[in-house]
Amino acid sequence: MGRAREMWEQLGAALEKQDTDELGDLYAADSVYLEPQNPPHEGDLLIKAYLNSWLQARSDVSAATKRLLESADGTTLAVEWSLSYSAGGRRWNGLPRASWLEVDEGGIRYHRDYY
Repeated sequence: MGRAREMWEQLGAALEKQDTDELGDLYAADSVYLEPQNPPHEGDLLIKAYLNSWLQARSDVSAATKRLLESADGTTLAVEWSLSYSAGGRRWNGLPRASWLEVDEGGIRYHRDYY
């Protein structure tokens, strides 16, 4: 298992625990997180603040990996996954997602979500 897969597994676990401190620690200081219909989140502190706000509106978060492809050197990863959570008095199950991660010794440098 390469570093990218390791970081992905830590990211999923931190989301499920709703641990924003752990989430923030996964991102490099100069990282970028991109997702549809939002401006870029740049830097570990802004990413952590965004994820904290996002998680505050949700409970019982679950992330399930469906397919995963990691580069031979373990620094890039493409993953198909699903997200489930409760929010607004309703349960959202199995929302399809895909993500691209690029990592180095500093953590996640580039994270892009597709849905």
